[in-house]
Amino acid sequence: MVYSGAIDRIIGRPPPKTGDIVLVADGTEKPIGWGLYNSVSMFCVRLMQLEEEATRDPSCALDMEKLLETRINAAVELRRGLGLPSATTNAYRLVNSEGDRLSGLIVDVFGDLAVVASSAAWVEKYKSKVKACISSIDEINHIHWRPSVEILKEEGMDAADLKELHPSTCPQRTKVIENGISYAISLEGQKTGFYADQRENRMFLSTISYGQRVLDVCCYSGGFALNAAKGGAMSITGTVNVILSDILLGVDTSLPALELARENIALNNLDPEKTSFLREDATVFMKGALSRNDSWDIVILDPPKLAPSR
Repeated sequence: MVYSGAIDRIIGRPPPKTGDIVLVADGTEKPIGWGLYNSVSMFCVRLMQLEEEATRDPSCALDMEKLLETRINAAVELRRGLGLPSATTNAYRLVNSEGDRLSGLIVDVFGDLAVVASSAAWVEKYKSKVKACISSIDEINHIHWRPSVEILKEEGMDAADLKELHPSTCPQRTKVIENGISYAISLEGQKTGFYADQRENRMFLSTISYGQRVLDVCCYSGGFALNAAKGGAMSITGTVNVILSDILLGVDTSLPALELARENIALNNLDPEKTSFLREDATVFMKGALSRNDSWDIVILDPPKLAPSR
């Protein structure tokens, strides 16, 4: 990122517009690299190639469409090298923003469906090319475009411009498998519909849960709870009518998320008597648990942003 406060001057008239390709140089006018400009964001330039890289391999220099194709292909090959997708996992993150050097672009794959989370103006500008690159991947048959509207407003985008011109034919629900566990996913849910970036953490939990009492706070659709149950947890959270610490418990405020969690328990043929999901505010629940002297061996706490603004 090149922050707006780090910009000394802009050379060239007329000045660049949001989404334009610009060269970035240091104070002595020595080139640093090139990237995509934003006239209103504090991220004034998202660098796409450093100068030495562009010099070493000029095939993508100042060519955003070629760079997109190259970077997405590299992301596909990297995942294939990690064995993704596989017979036991067909839900995974294909493009991880800065992690794949495409700042502002996230692509999660759920079986034959790809969900694109866009959080940068340049992604919207190159939307058709992003879609074309993802469509060329063999196993992908559907693309669901999901702009992060509030973040894109900060990028200077008009909310009206983010609406799809043509209604999506993409299914709103799908089923996937991750580490051998089945999940129902709603594309209307949080983020891209599933926290694919927690795959390894969920698997780790399953290895330490045997015989343990587990509490999953802010459980969403039950990803951690399911892994704990598969790993032989003694119990997972419940309702106010039972002794909470004697079952495996998931707590969340979202009713649709808890409905998915309960559906996922059934999908995996797990005992619903040993795993319970409670609709309650996490802070209220934890204060109540403290007053009752409830306790668990393992607690997963993955809350949403608690301070989204100053």
